[in-house]
Parts: sequence; C-alpha cells; structure tokens
Amino acid sequence: MPGRTPNPVILFKTPNSSLADDPYHAAFSRPCLSSKYQPHWVPVLQEAYSLDELVPFLEDGPIQWEGIIVTSRRGMEGWVRAVQAHLAQQSGHKGKGRAVDSEENWSDIPLFSVGQASTEHLAAADIPPEFKPTCVPEMLGTPPKSAGPLSDLILNTPPRGKWKETKNGNGDRKGHRPYLFLCGDKSLEEMPATLRAAGRTVKDILVYTTSPRLGIAETLSSVSQSSPELGSKGWLGFFSPSSAAIVVPLLKGEESKRWQGWRVFAIGDTTRRSLIEDMGVEVHAVADRPNAEGTLQAILSADEESK
Repeated sequence: MPGRTPNPVILFKTPNSSLADDPYHAAFSRPCLSSKYQPHWVPVLQEAYSLDELVPFLEDGPIQWEGIIVTSRRGMEGWVRAVQAHLAQQSGHKGKGRAVDSEENWSDIPLFSVGQASTEHLAAADIPPEFKPTCVPEMLGTPPKSAGPLSDLILNTPPRGKWKETKNGNGDRKGHRPYLFLCGDKSLEEMPATLRAAGRTVKDILVYTTSPRLGIAETLSSVSQSSPELGSKGWLGFFSPSSAAIVVPLLKGEESKRWQGWRVFAIGDTTRRSLIEDMGVEVHAVADRPNAEGTLQAILSADEESK
C-alpha cells in the first residue's frame, strides 16, 4: 500500500545556508510529521547592508540612547556587521572595544525586538559581549509578535535612569532618551510613528536594503515541477509584506489555476493585514509566535480545524 503523500508547504523565504541548521526544516521534518508535510523554499528577497550611518553612532558610544529597536533578523545582522566594522577601525588603538569617554557599554542598553529571530541571532553573533544590547525582561518569556505590542512594550518601559542632556538635546520631558531604530528600506512606519505620537524621539538608521531576487517565477515553477506532492493542495507561507507584494502577482498570473485551493499562512499580523487589505488574499493561519515553531503550530491547528 503506498504511503501517504505529504502536503506541500512552500515557504517564501531564504533558508539557512546549511539546511540541516534551518529551524523551519527541523520543525517540519520531525519523524512524526515527515509523512504529513514537505517543506519547500522559494527565496524572494536579497539584501544589501549599509553600515556608513550606524558605525559613527557606535563610535560615539551608547550613553545618549534609551534603547535599540530591531524588527527583523536583517536589522540585527546590520548591527552585527556595523560592530565588526567599528572594531576593525579601532584595531590597534587604545580602548579597543569601548567608546571613547563612554561611561557605559552597549550591553547596558535595552534591546526591543519582535519575536526571537533577532535576539537569537545577536546571541550567536561573533562580537564582544559588551556590544550586545540586553533584552528587556518582558521579552524573555513572551516577546512582542508585531509592531503594535512592541510599541506598547517600549512605551510601558520606564526610563533607564537619570541622564545628562545629550549634545543635540534629544529626549522627552519624562526623561526618556532617544531610541535607535535599525531598519530597512521597506520597514513600516507604524511602530516609530506610534512612539513619536507619544512624545518619544526615534532615530531611524538604515542598515539594509532589499530587492527582488532574479528568477523567482522560474524557481517557483521548478519547485512545482520537481516535487510530485505539489500535485495536491498545500500551504503558501508569507513572511513579510514586501515579499508578499512580489509573490502574490505571480500566483495570480498565467498559472493562477495551479494555486487555486491552496491555503495561505502569514508569519504575523502585519503580514496578514497586508495580504488581506492590500492584495485581496484570504489568510487561513497566522503564527502565534513569529518563528518556526509558531509557523508549524499555526498550520497544524488550521488543518485540524478544517477536518
């Protein structure tokens, strides 16, 4: 009797360079699930990092900042690369690894981020501990899942102590210093706009840009043709509004019939809203946690409910 054909799950994201180390591969390839799901990756975005704006802030030191805000793994990678560039510039100088005349290390600065991908990436990064901002305690248990809860967390976190007036006089009357927001060229304005409306000062630092990869349509077609289980209906997984805006027109194009009946997963509420409101796509599952385990559990739950 032939075995059960697993349901295909197409993830529109770039896998880790070693698939064996990819958390999504590990989640969907568990022995108890190997006959249920078959993951496929279709990389959509490529990134280029820009360090020129951030490195000078590292050189000036952390004392004037209230916290570091990161909303993506790419943003955290920008921080890691900027630190490495800064240390390379400081090589051979006295005081290497510490800002001139600084009373604090960057590890004294609170880190605010969405999900766990950014914090896990920072923890594993090959940079000195004093350049790793510290997660606020509320993030250790249940980190914010999207921009809204992240904004609430930042606004509800008291100032980190008395401070001297910064050179440019930034800060608010409640004693909060400015925040460094490490962003990409397509980062949404919801979170910084909310903070500014509440009287906080946010300095946007562009650390990466993204652009569509070449041959996305060909990759998608290749995956479809080379995978027998794709003859059945499965899941289409989206991980950002920007990548969804590239992929959805392809799915609605010449081969739109091929994808009819497939279910749609979104990594978080921001991506869900974009798919529904901007692209007219029905979303069937949203991750409770924006990571591999959250993705798997959301799809499992949706499949159970549809039985």
